[in-house]
Amino acid sequence: MNKYLCLGLILLISGCATMNKEECQLADWQAVGYKHGAQGQSATSFNQYQADCADHNIKADFGAFKRGHQAGLDEYCSYETGLRLGSSGSNYNGQCSSRRYEDFASGYQEGVSRYCTYESGYDSAMRGHGMNRNCPEARYPEYSQGHMSGQARYALEQSVRALESELADIEHSMLQQDEFIADSEAVIVSAESSADDRVKALLDIKNHRDERKRLKREYRRVEVELEALHAQLNDI
Repeated sequence: MNKYLCLGLILLISGCATMNKEECQLADWQAVGYKHGAQGQSATSFNQYQADCADHNIKADFGAFKRGHQAGLDEYCSYETGLRLGSSGSNYNGQCSSRRYEDFASGYQEGVSRYCTYESGYDSAMRGHGMNRNCPEARYPEYSQGHMSGQARYALEQSVRALESELADIEHSMLQQDEFIADSEAVIVSAESSADDRVKALLDIKNHRDERKRLKREYRRVEVELEALHAQLNDI
């Protein structure tokens, strides 16, 4: 394999956006352009190649790049590619002009029709995503309905997780109070404690028990809220 062909393959595989002097000297510009077109990319990347090669006083061949890029686009902008993009909810690729690539446009519209369903709207909302602008409510009301249902459930589940986290924090605080009480009780029974130490320990025990009672009431309040949210989730 000669070094020119080898370099062309390296550029195709690596997708490099910059070139050194040797790469500029050996570049197969048609192959480089084809790679960008076959991936649905614009021809603007040539500007970077042109600037890189100009730094080495080497002129990049835009004509060859453009021919390759067009050939790559002709392969990329197919019905199957349009269908794949539309079916995933992706935006229309502006490189594939609907006037020039009618098959791509037809495939894309068919894909969008498959994507913009109640289930897709629901799943999108459940992932925390907004409405897909490719599924306008006027044309795909079922998608909008699914998204609204998904948003409602997503918001409830977020609230459930927040309350569960709050319960865990309260439980941790209650355990801390138990530890503080145990430490103060140890001071009371210790032979090394003074009378003042024991008086302070008794006061600390009272304060920690009061705090624990408050935490227990708070724990129960959050439990009730959590039970209500679970009931709402079961009703959706």
